Amino acid sequence: MGEERIVWLKHSKCSGCNLCRLICSYNKEHEFNIGLSRISLSENDEYGFVHTICRNCEDAPCMDACPAGAIHRREDNYVVLNEKKCVSCNMCVMVCPFNAIGTKKDVNYKCDTCNGKEYCAQVCYHGAIKFGSYRKLIAEKRRLFLDRIEKL
Repeated sequence: MGEERIVWLKHSKCSGCNLCRLICSYNKEHEFNIGLSRISLSENDEYGFVHTICRNCEDAPCMDACPAGAIHRREDNYVVLNEKKCVSCNMCVMVCPFNAIGTKKDVNYKCDTCNGKEYCAQVCYHGAIKFGSYRKLIAEKRRLFLDRIEKL
């Protein structure tokens, strides 16, 4: 397996512009329609805009729940759903702890990082969505934390 990649969502940086959702829907459905995006966005009084996107769980309950074997782990360690194998039983939808699997036209779908191209992160000019190696993102998070402590 390749190096573990994760998604890092920085809700405080999100402006709610929906560019991430538009590029996602266009890449997957060839239509600019946020309702067809693999990313959900809601507004919360406490946190502002909150993204719902597959978090690539280490134990991935959706993989275990899928009777058709439509969900698997890619070489880069990201969990993906093969829509052609999906039988739309919704077991994966029910067990996903982040509510990150959607249903359309009798098929379930979830983020697959656009096969590693991660267009949503590329168009997010605020840096609210990042994909990267676990080690690099954790190192960046630690650096930001230390910067905040130094300012106190």
